[in-house]
Amino acid sequence: MRVIAGKYKGRVLKGPKHEGLRPTADRVKEALFNILGARIQNADLLDLFAGTGAVGIEALSRGANSVVFADMNQLSIKLIHANLNIVKPEESFRVLHGPAERTIAILANQKMSFDLIFLDPPFADRDLPGIIISKIVHCGLLKIDGILTVEHSRKLLIQTLDLTCFLTRNYGDINLSFFRK
Repeated sequence: MRVIAGKYKGRVLKGPKHEGLRPTADRVKEALFNILGARIQNADLLDLFAGTGAVGIEALSRGANSVVFADMNQLSIKLIHANLNIVKPEESFRVLHGPAERTIAILANQKMSFDLIFLDPPFADRDLPGIIISKIVHCGLLKIDGILTVEHSRKLLIQTLDLTCFLTRNYGDINLSFFRK
């Protein structure tokens, strides 16, 4: 795992050492950022189910203003901190430990909102993406012109009444689906 582009390009990040963590592959991460393009510049990003933190770190490297990393697994939180120590970002970042629903509530109570939200929930829970998207929208975390991206199994069709899916790209067994209001 490495930072693909930007000011931290080439830095090698630590990979998962614990069971159940499926980091975003470099080619999927590169495709994600190619699609988002210039929207990364000065964006505030929420990396929910952050795992290794690689997506949020890539965003910081490419010019994001700030990133909130969130994960409920303590080992993932340690890994995110280790990877942040590798790049030592100058940009604003925050790491939150806890379930996604609690993280959303905390951020909503603090009146935070994001230009970009990236979700990479466990593939085994097929209902989770729709539930999380609904909570994000109802708590006002996605800015009016924001984009929410979900990395999910190719076999899963994400249905939500809260946002419109405007693009889905397939990378083997992985899909990236992009949503907006």
